[in-house]
Formats: sequence, structure tokens, C-alpha cells
Amino acid sequence: MADDPSEAGAPRTRDVTRTYENEHIRVLWDATRCIHTGRCLQLLPQVFDVDARPWVDLTGADAEAVAAAIRACPTDALRYDGAGVAPEQPDEPTTVEVCPDGPLFLRGRIALRAPDGRELPEEYRVALCRCGASENKPFCDNSHRLVGFRDPGGLGREA
Repeated sequence: MADDPSEAGAPRTRDVTRTYENEHIRVLWDATRCIHTGRCLQLLPQVFDVDARPWVDLTGADAEAVAAAIRACPTDALRYDGAGVAPEQPDEPTTVEVCPDGPLFLRGRIALRAPDGRELPEEYRVALCRCGASENKPFCDNSHRLVGFRDPGGLGREA
């Protein structure tokens, strides 16, 4: 993750922010879920480049490579569909990764329920807030950086 605290706090938008597509794949980016882990940038810099406009260039790799990079996103801020790629499948079994001083990354078949009891759409990848300060609960929005959240008891740290 980037260490820039300006990337923390309330989402800049409340909807799918951008859609990028070609004849093989459609990529949806949701800024409300993006916490800038940078996994897409590391895996496919020829496709995902925050300094370029647009920041997603689907001519940089084939559809399956783009889909694989998207599946590495722990927050589900990036999603895909299209005729040239198989639909995403949930990891089996469901796993939870504790990010030191940050969110919980869940992967698998995830059923979330809103505080009012309604069920949210099934997810395969989510980053859940642990600090309590997110403006996009239950999802992480990097507010842990603003409030200086530290793992109680060192959870997520190697011994």
C-alpha cells in the first residue's frame, strides 16, 4: 500500500467510477472500494498506470492477463466480465488475511449483512474495516491511516 495519507478517508465517489472495455473484456473500477494496494499496478503496469489517462489501457495485455490481475485485487474495486474471459470463481475455502495496522482481506464466497439486516450482494473479495473510522463501512477506505490505527496485540505481524 502507498503511504500517502491523502489516499485515506471518505471515498471520492459513491458509484462505479469508470468502465473500460474492448471486444474481449469489460473492466469496472469502483473508487469507493479502492484502497490503493497497488497489486494491479505491480502485476500489469502496461495496463494499469495511474499516471496515464485513461489509467486503464486494455491494449497492454490480453483479456486473461487483465482478468488475472483484477482477481489479485483484494478489495473488489476492480471487476471484470466479457466474452473473452471466464467468470470469476470464489476461492475455496474462504480465507481471511490480516493486513498489519489495516483491514481484513477476505477471499471466497462472502455473504455480508447490512446493519439494518438486509443482505448485500455476494462478494468474492473484500477489504473490511477494523479501525471503525471508515466512511464506507463495512468496507475499508484507508481511514486507519488517518486515525493512526495499530493492531491490538500485534495481529498481522510476523513473530
